[in-house]
Amino acid sequence: MTFSALRSGALALLALCAAGRAFGVEPVMLRLERQLSESAARVTEDRPLFGQSDQVSARARREITMRDGAELRRAGTTIRADRITYYPQDDEVVAVGAVRVFRDNAVFSGPQLRLKLDANEGTVSGARFELPVYGGTGTASSVEFQGPDRTTLLDALYTTCDPRNPDWYLQAESLTLDERKQQAEGRWGSLVFMDRKILAGPSFGFPLSNERRSGFLAPSYAVNSRTGLELTAPYYVNIAPNRDLTLMPRLMARSGLQLGGDLRFMEPHTLGQFKFEVTPNDALTGTTRYLAGLQQTFVNVGGWNGIINMKGVSDDKYFVDYSRTILGSSERSLPRSIVASRGYGDWTLTVNTTSYQNILEARNAPPYERLPQVTALWSRLDERGFDLESTFDAALFRRPLPGAVEGARFVANPRISYPIVRPGWFVVPKLGLHLTSYQLDTNPGFDTNLTRSVPTFSLDSGLIFERYTDLFGKQTRQTLEPRMFYVRSAYRDQTGLPVFDSGVADFNFAQLFSENPFIGHDRISDSNQLTSALVSRVIDPGTGVQTLRLAFGQRQYFADQQVSIPGRPLRTDRRSDLLFAAGVQITRSASVDAGVQYSLGDGRLPRMNLQARYLPPDGRILNVAVRHVSDQIGQIDTSWRWPVMRNVRMIGRINYSWLRQSTGILTEPGIIEGLLGMEYGADCWIGRFLVHQFVTAQGQTTSAVFLQIELSGLGRLGSDPFDILRRSIPGYQLPADNPQAPSRFFGYE
Repeated sequence: MTFSALRSGALALLALCAAGRAFGVEPVMLRLERQLSESAARVTEDRPLFGQSDQVSARARREITMRDGAELRRAGTTIRADRITYYPQDDEVVAVGAVRVFRDNAVFSGPQLRLKLDANEGTVSGARFELPVYGGTGTASSVEFQGPDRTTLLDALYTTCDPRNPDWYLQAESLTLDERKQQAEGRWGSLVFMDRKILAGPSFGFPLSNERRSGFLAPSYAVNSRTGLELTAPYYVNIAPNRDLTLMPRLMARSGLQLGGDLRFMEPHTLGQFKFEVTPNDALTGTTRYLAGLQQTFVNVGGWNGIINMKGVSDDKYFVDYSRTILGSSERSLPRSIVASRGYGDWTLTVNTTSYQNILEARNAPPYERLPQVTALWSRLDERGFDLESTFDAALFRRPLPGAVEGARFVANPRISYPIVRPGWFVVPKLGLHLTSYQLDTNPGFDTNLTRSVPTFSLDSGLIFERYTDLFGKQTRQTLEPRMFYVRSAYRDQTGLPVFDSGVADFNFAQLFSENPFIGHDRISDSNQLTSALVSRVIDPGTGVQTLRLAFGQRQYFADQQVSIPGRPLRTDRRSDLLFAAGVQITRSASVDAGVQYSLGDGRLPRMNLQARYLPPDGRILNVAVRHVSDQIGQIDTSWRWPVMRNVRMIGRINYSWLRQSTGILTEPGIIEGLLGMEYGADCWIGRFLVHQFVTAQGQTTSAVFLQIELSGLGRLGSDPFDILRRSIPGYQLPADNPQAPSRFFGYE
């Protein structure tokens, strides 16, 4: 039976069906599907075979041959070629001339193909391949299909660059893609970058999805002014779906070998992370140095929820010598704390035990330790219109400092309020009583058993006005929100009371509406004051975006201050400084925020914070900030990521302090933290070079150099700068480590 000169693809399909009947196979009846069905894709046996071409010929019980635009499909596999011959008895396909095969989200092309369809076994000689999900292409002397989920490439070369002149490529004697295991394994491979071989090995592997697998990660290296040249070769251990471990041996030119690790775990009621570093014999000190840290959260363990935070180092200079960031080097009091809480109806019980390892200057002024602290909160809202709350706190305080006052403190603080909230206005009267008792071991010059009771009354009130108006030719919604807050607390002499965990709160808008200017239970201010504030917002009614916010606030004092923290002067002014805050969303990409504290008495600015941001969608970043707190902070902080020429972006940060004295200590103006580098982005790789310098202790700095090459679709080589970039440059986005998993129909042909 011979058919020729059939120009219609539909007639070609009928010819295949007719030939199938000649072999004793019932034809497939086609019907229109209204939507894509996953149920049909799960069928692996007796899948129908579809074909089309300009010419079809067949010999009964022998073969079917299609020529000129030939195409053969079976679920999961598509074959195109100049000529395709199908042998039904062997279920084998032979394709010749411009062969193109699509399977398992990959495309293979070559001059010739032999493939057993059901077994998915066969070869393509002189092949090219494409992995669309990774944007990669490559060549192989031969492609061997070894089942439905496994493909081996011989003498393979792979790249995501322009294949005509690739900047980098991976070559291997053999490369096996295992879709079932979602991983690739290679033999005798090497990585070539700019015509230079930079990595080579007898075996290697990399994942084909986001699924985790054990193995070596890309090595990294850095140059640090304290430890010298560093080389890290991390090894990832996939212990279980809910546990993993990253071992990080780190070879430092000046200090020697350090063994580090990061264990992560997630159990039904707890999750956490344990980090450790051990340098068995530091060449600089001749001692064993270590760091250990545990952060763990638990939920509903016998009804309790909480956090465990433990951290410790071997010596005072550990962070100065080993830290990679300014945040790490600034740690002085390392916590060892366990906090657990649970609810009992209207009650919430919290148990806290906290101690510290104090290093460097923190040894001279260590914080108090709570061993332990028990807090009970009782709350019942809208009880016939009243809100009822009470706080009960008992704590035992210890301080590792000779002559320190130590002992127990007991606190009871019941409060009652009656909120009246109506559309456009609110009034909230509130009455509270703060009861405190101290039982101290020693208290030089004062009694060891002390009590205090302070009643407090407050009245909070406000109005909310709204109107629609035109601003720059665009309709907006504007609000006007005046608010007044009065507080009256009785005076009690608190001179003999210790200060365990209390301090003066920052003077800001949030603190303006608090009843006590102190944080903690050791000092309750004698307040007789009225706070007045005015807030106005401009809101886009279509999107809800707040384009403008202005706020003013000030306190009026009706009496001189008589209660203070030791070492802090008493307030004598009858008016507080004026607080001003503003936030402007100039465009979708540009914004400005400002906060200013202005002294009406002498015209000074005790506190100022100005910040401008420009973050357009094209990846450019510009941040400029000025921070000032009298005798404490004076900084200009700017960071950027900006193109300077084609494919080149400069990245950097400069945090400069102009203070010559901070909290009574002489300092030198200079750069606290500096970061300068560049990113070069080609079509298939990105190079990053950074120089980072930061202050680690008084008069001491650390410098580090980072060099990283990111090969698109493969991975990153070199030192990892992303934690530093993300923290130093607000708005910096990390690139995706892995592409999104494709759908079944991604790149389908």
